[in-house]
Amino acid sequence: FYYLYENNHFNLDIFIKLTSSTFLTVILSCLIFTTYILGAYRWNLILKSSNIKNSFLENFKIFYMCTFFNNFLLGNLGGDFIKIYYVSKLNKSNKIKNSFSVIIDRIFGFLGLSILGLISFFLILYSQNNIKFSLSITLLLIFLIFIFFYLNKFLKKIEIINNLIKYFQLNIILFFKCILLSIIIFSIVHIVTYMISSQILMFDIDINHVFFANSVSLFLAAIPISPGGIGIGEMGFVFVNEILFNTYLNNLANIIIYLRLIVLITSLPGVIFFINYKKKIKISNLFKKTSI
Repeated sequence: FYYLYENNHFNLDIFIKLTSSTFLTVILSCLIFTTYILGAYRWNLILKSSNIKNSFLENFKIFYMCTFFNNFLLGNLGGDFIKIYYVSKLNKSNKIKNSFSVIIDRIFGFLGLSILGLISFFLILYSQNNIKFSLSITLLLIFLIFIFFYLNKFLKKIEIINNLIKYFQLNIILFFKCILLSIIIFSIVHIVTYMISSQILMFDIDINHVFFANSVSLFLAAIPISPGGIGIGEMGFVFVNEILFNTYLNNLANIIIYLRLIVLITSLPGVIFFINYKKKIKISNLFKKTSI
């Protein structure tokens, strides 16, 4: 953040905007909240496919409180460990499946984000009529796909990857459902980001540029370097806009910081679920001791 501040990539005026654009911020917060519901639903589908039959409400509570902790734990992955812990408390006989469901859920998220990022990138190339560059990128993707299938037989020898491939093959309908849900979730996040950029902070940035830059930002924020990916995601968003799109604007990182504030505010009720779970565990442990 020091680097961003020193280079005029963000300032404290963002907090003034937060209070002066209350109505739109509330609307955007509601949109972000819908991504929590869709995310919990995606995870619920994965759990059901593994014969883990928790109620959707229980899964949503765990998903929601982990969303809150993702704001503070390393990368955007820290909450996954909490998710594994608490879902295992509900299903003690399926600890491996519980862990596997969280990994699968994360993979679906990355795939959906990748697809959306690629779509926005190709739309940018198409809008610029850069035929040669577009053809080069297309050929590169075809080559990478060819390499992937060629290496597939070697990857299958790795037990974890082999299990993942078998899982996707056996649950092909679930695969497409979860990919679609992931695309919808990140589309909402990108739209909220664009609305922050254009309607609240008044930046003139193409929507496809926002979609692609935010995809890169979210990928980088998931790297466990800083709490919640703070600073990493902002730098990624700024550098993509400057290096790839020649968009040099002061306080550009304010867009991602504003999004972070909305995510933090909307995830605060997750603390209540966390406290309730802690109480349940204490009562359960106390009951076990007294019964002995």
